[in-house]
Amino acid sequence: MSVKTYSKKKIGGVLLSANFKVAEFACHDGSDTVLISEELVALLQKIRDHFGKPVTINSAYRTATWNAKQGGAPKSQHLLGMAADISIAGVSPLTVAQYAEFLQPGAGGIGVYKSFTHVDVRSARTRWDSRSGTEKAVAGWLGYTEVSELDKAVDKLVSAGVIDSPDRWKSGNWTKRAVELLIIKMAAKV
Repeated sequence: MSVKTYSKKKIGGVLLSANFKVAEFACHDGSDTVLISEELVALLQKIRDHFGKPVTINSAYRTATWNAKQGGAPKSQHLLGMAADISIAGVSPLTVAQYAEFLQPGAGGIGVYKSFTHVDVRSARTRWDSRSGTEKAVAGWLGYTEVSELDKAVDKLVSAGVIDSPDRWKSGNWTKRAVELLIIKMAAKV
């Protein structure tokens, strides 16, 4: 995927994906030019779709002057239009980082701060924790796992009152008699 150049004044309201507009990626210094990585937009859309909540882009593309004023790294991915500092209401920065790690385990940059998560789409892999105010390298942000189809089905049957003991059903260790009783209970609900 590539980085494209946009004009905030001319097409700032144009959607780049289902939920993100050009203007959201613009530098906060008021400049018109906006660099945006298509891969970054795709990553942010996946994060937004997963959490089902708006993703606030606190900072994306930065001019060199603005980056320096913000104390950004001299070779920041923000300068290339390949990074975004994001937050999601009601979702911790660590939780966002864990999902981003799931999406790009072998590449990209992911940093966790007190109030936001940094994500970028560089080809190399780098991770850091800045929640203490001092950046330290970390191995990664593990912890997210996809919910299996079985777990979703068990949760649905629990909420419908068909079964109890969801942990037993999610374990996959069932006797023939337990399955028979489940089928009888399900038939009674139909």
